[in-house]
Amino acid sequence: MSLRSTCGLVLKISEHGESDKLVTVYSNDLGRVTGIAKGAKRSKQRFVNKLEEFSHLQIFYRPPRGLMGLLFISEAELLCSHLSIRKDYRRYVAAMYISELILRFTRDNDPDPRLYALLKWAFASLEADEAPQKIATLFHLQLLTAAGYRPELNRCSKCELPVSPGRAFIFLPGNGSLLCSSCHPRQGGPDLNRLSIQTLKFLARAQIAGLEQLNRLQLSGQTTTEALESLYHYTFHLLQQDIHSWPIMRALDTTPSRKNPMRAHAPQNTGITPRRNQ
Repeated sequence: MSLRSTCGLVLKISEHGESDKLVTVYSNDLGRVTGIAKGAKRSKQRFVNKLEEFSHLQIFYRPPRGLMGLLFISEAELLCSHLSIRKDYRRYVAAMYISELILRFTRDNDPDPRLYALLKWAFASLEADEAPQKIATLFHLQLLTAAGYRPELNRCSKCELPVSPGRAFIFLPGNGSLLCSSCHPRQGGPDLNRLSIQTLKFLARAQIAGLEQLNRLQLSGQTTTEALESLYHYTFHLLQQDIHSWPIMRALDTTPSRKNPMRAHAPQNTGITPRRNQ
């Protein structure tokens, strides 16, 4: 059977046996797929420094024997290593969070060019940007829209009052909608997230922005924290399962690390360490 090729972004790498690796990528024309790279751990040419998390690859493969089997990866060409993501702790955590969201919201062999473009934008932005939580927030919001779960952030879901100064709004993670303080006067609770007008206006702009416009959007640390917290709780209700990388993502400092962009100091007991190409 002749070789085929596809371009994809690596979401997950795991060892398989003594010398093989399992590689999960999101591809433009295949969607989320997993392939086996025979002898990858011993390779001196075909796979060296290529099969790394978050890398952008051109993969040469043979299709699986069955509909749901593994691809047989023959070789790979590196299109972009995204090395700085693996060398910087904050970017690494954000990329892990983004990868886990893609894994949770997609199915095998179900391609969506919008998701491929969004993931490509996210990794490229993390490579160049010193605000990884901002990138993760924007990615999360646009992913929800692409997956058909766009939250309603423009008005109160009960009285339909538009978001405007002078009123407080609460985000309901159970259905992804808002209630104004008049319709829900309680001060909050474990399932309620109070969002500032600034955060709501930012999220509303980000929902309709194209990928080429996202990097121009600016947000404060408080806005980032509020937005990420609300999107996480909404996603938890949608998936009915936790996002494992969320506690570490939540603990990141929202201040851009300009003085020390190569910072790689992990909090204790996180179990995550930035990786470097071997």
